[in-house]
Amino acid sequence: MSVLDYGTGIYAIDLFEERKSFRSSAYVIRDERVALIDTGSAKSQEALLEGLAELGLGSEDLDHVIITHVHLDHAGGAGQMMQKSPRAVLHAHPRAARHLIDPSKLDQGARAVYGDQMDEIFGHLLPVDPHRVVIAEDEGTLRLGRHTLTFYHTPGHAKHHMCIFDDRSQGIFSGDMVGIRYRPEYTGWDFTYGFPTTSPADFDPDAMLESLHRLEALKPRRIYHTHFGMTEPAGEAFDFSRNGVHYINKLIQQLPDTVTYEQIQEAMSEIMIQDLRIQGHVVPSVDPLGVDLWLDSLGILVYIQKKQKLA
Repeated sequence: MSVLDYGTGIYAIDLFEERKSFRSSAYVIRDERVALIDTGSAKSQEALLEGLAELGLGSEDLDHVIITHVHLDHAGGAGQMMQKSPRAVLHAHPRAARHLIDPSKLDQGARAVYGDQMDEIFGHLLPVDPHRVVIAEDEGTLRLGRHTLTFYHTPGHAKHHMCIFDDRSQGIFSGDMVGIRYRPEYTGWDFTYGFPTTSPADFDPDAMLESLHRLEALKPRRIYHTHFGMTEPAGEAFDFSRNGVHYINKLIQQLPDTVTYEQIQEAMSEIMIQDLRIQGHVVPSVDPLGVDLWLDSLGILVYIQKKQKLA
């Protein structure tokens, strides 16, 4: 089953990123107007279209495409999806919109991180017609019918990140802001685990804590994670995200000025294993978290290097 029904007209489509289930999802809100939140990468287009078909929808039925941020596992397929969705308009953070209209810098930045594997992992980026892009202002709203969505600019994971609050479900579509929810189907563990994501190049722990505080003040019932699924009550996701940032802040204070990526990755592995042990879970390693440990460690290194340049 590639579609999960969360009620009130909200559905998650498993995008099978990394060729794995329960890794990434897009969300569909069915109302008088149909909205898609995040598209996944260009490589996930087939899974996304199949999920829409399972809901009795085609890409031509989409009225709105909403991008939480332009990291490629969330928005790499936006150009392809907009070409297949002739009546849709695309909503994005002001800092994100320009990269969707002209993805050349986005492509260059992704290749700096992923190298020759970029095309194999994410596929080819296509531009979006600027006349079909709408800037999502902070606290701007979009009414779909029974659902009214409110956009919140939420830096911390990325400067161009936004979250979307849905008044009907009292849920937040969190992108990468309120942590990653690792399901047993993905890790092979017999429990669900949550930790914040600190991938390059805009990770800022203080900004992340501020954004978490702002979102929590909305008193949401649910968090709809891109990675993966729903956390209810929402407080559980805020707790594991905030705790993880505190762990990382403490780590940063203890690291030497000449820290290497390898040192950060080793320290991050120990932090996660300790966090799991505190929760009553003993695991031999955090290898099942896959590429995230690498990306998170790299994001922390980039953050440290930026601070050193400003010092």
